[in-house]
Amino acid sequence: MGGADSVRHGYHDINRPELVELVPLDAKNILDLGCGTGLLGRALKNRQRCHVTGIELSKDAAAAAEQNIDAVFNDNLNRFNPTFLKSRFDCLIFGDILEHLINPWSVLEKFSSTLTDNGCIVASLPNIAHPHIVNQLHRGLFRYEPAGILDVTHLRFFTKSSIFQMFVRAGLKIVNVRPWPNAENPIQYHVCAVKARIPFRDPTTTILILTHNGLEWTRRCIASIKAKTQSPYKILVVDNGSTDGTLDYLRSDLSIQHIENDCNHGFARGFNIGLMCVTTPYFVLANNDVLVTKNWLSTMLTSIKSDDKLLVLGVRSNNVSGSQIVKPIDYTDARSLEAFAAAHADAQPVRLTFYPRIVFFFVMIKTEALQHIGFLDEIFGIGNFEDDDYCFRVARRGYKCAFDNKVFIHHWGSQTFKATKIDYAKLMAENKAKFEKKWKPKDPV
Repeated sequence: MGGADSVRHGYHDINRPELVELVPLDAKNILDLGCGTGLLGRALKNRQRCHVTGIELSKDAAAAAEQNIDAVFNDNLNRFNPTFLKSRFDCLIFGDILEHLINPWSVLEKFSSTLTDNGCIVASLPNIAHPHIVNQLHRGLFRYEPAGILDVTHLRFFTKSSIFQMFVRAGLKIVNVRPWPNAENPIQYHVCAVKARIPFRDPTTTILILTHNGLEWTRRCIASIKAKTQSPYKILVVDNGSTDGTLDYLRSDLSIQHIENDCNHGFARGFNIGLMCVTTPYFVLANNDVLVTKNWLSTMLTSIKSDDKLLVLGVRSNNVSGSQIVKPIDYTDARSLEAFAAAHADAQPVRLTFYPRIVFFFVMIKTEALQHIGFLDEIFGIGNFEDDDYCFRVARRGYKCAFDNKVFIHHWGSQTFKATKIDYAKLMAENKAKFEKKWKPKDPV
């Protein structure tokens, strides 16, 4: 598995019954990447009727595997071209192998192309955020070992969040994840993933939604996006440690991708984790307590494309600070909201209002901004003023911010703050002080 030329310390002779149980009973064609001596594959063949192919770097282990499974390739996964296999598989197994590879992200992506439409991936990866490792790091220690989380042959290191990021980047959807052997001792994470069922083949916009509990708000938000959006898009939800059933909901919806964080990282860090997976030309940052309206995405895309210097585009709303607010409102339900939004758009004589500050409760940004401006500043913690900060940085670089008068988005407003009983006024004051300290003019020398 790990790249040794001989079988050492039983490293390749592992049955892995905990992974066997995750492989579907109806999987007929299985590929075990880093198969070792093939004991896992043999256990599968003893349990169900299947054909197991293995790829293994160690010559000795590959020779032993030939006695246990149907076909073995003695080769290096870093360079192996999966099209050579000329087959599609019901299940791919990455048992403690991705962390040994030079570019596990690329390997996962290229091999996922061999999955059947209903196929799955079973993987296990060591957790570098294990409490023992964290405790060692606090003491300035990072000691490689013959085996385990800090195996000397490990080239890459993962946490739960970064495992999700890797699978998202490969176009996959994690539908099950578990710490192993248990939550109190999370030496590894075991995941099951399938191909994401993104509704559009070539989405131009990634809609990122940040969640921390508030399941019903999230359901409404995503339902409105699916009902009101015709332009090609995909949804990526970044969850900040929900405990209210949100994770079960996210795992069950194959049309969206998601990332699971173990705690509430706040607005900036939470979204930054998702932004590292964005590959579309545009992205939207959205609170989970919003409802979109008809043609919102096509309208915003037309607007943001109209000016090469326009990087950040906001919207009008019922619940937003500053000039983006619309008053009064007279809608009372989803149907009257749609009528109100349409009438509001028709009444606007000017499409774009260029403005130095856009509120990021719902905002479209050109992905090129990540190169020109960077990511959100995480000094603002749970949230507030990261949008002021970003817009200020945009202006300093000679780019523009604006809001689209033709797009009205309903915003319930601060539902996560209310649910978590955060002192909103105190948080605003603290982050305002951080913002002012960051941008306070320096005294001339």
